[in-house]
Amino acid sequence: MDALIFDFDGVIVDSEPIHLAAFRAVLLRRGLTLSTPDYYAKYLGYDDHDCFTHVLLDQGKEADEKAIAAMTAEKTVLVQQQLTRSSQALPGAVELMRQAKAAGAGLAICSGALREEILIAGRAVGAVQLVDVLVAARDVQRGKPDPEGYLLARRLLGEKLARPIRSAWVVEDSPAGIEAAKGADCRVLAVTNSYSSEALRAADRIVTSLATVDISDFGFQISD
Repeated sequence: MDALIFDFDGVIVDSEPIHLAAFRAVLLRRGLTLSTPDYYAKYLGYDDHDCFTHVLLDQGKEADEKAIAAMTAEKTVLVQQQLTRSSQALPGAVELMRQAKAAGAGLAICSGALREEILIAGRAVGAVQLVDVLVAARDVQRGKPDPEGYLLARRLLGEKLARPIRSAWVVEDSPAGIEAAKGADCRVLAVTNSYSSEALRAADRIVTSLATVDISDFGFQISD
């Protein structure tokens, strides 16, 4: 393995409840609802634009781009306020990143979240400081499950490290993320922080916590 690429929300930081609360607040202002089961079953893994688009369409509303932009801006304010107050790393995530760094692996974050949100929460838990490359929502034209983000992360890692990224593992928590990673020719370790193991069955390996994972599981040995 040449690189290890992490999704962010639900993998490094326990931020999905924050995103759900913000989505709900913005939708409620427009007379719309979003249940917890629906969010986790249908929309988790989408970036903000695509989540609002699919929620609107599923509830028989027009997915107007101007309205979606306004909703996304409102949600961003709510999420950033909450992330500043309460960002917490999920078990084992940052330690695995430190191990990857020590082992000489290329290290990246590829997320459908906004860069500002990743930086706020990622700095708070000590994750952003470790990565070589960060790919966020506005760096791509198409969000997950499209592979564009992971393909970009691989390319940028190769440029940053001045070596080819011949093989990479991705750490994900959603079916959409797994599909995107597979489309970028990556192997996938899925963690059941957001979905059941059955929903994540397309991954190469599934764990209940990153605290049970060691960098040597990916074929790397940490240098002394």
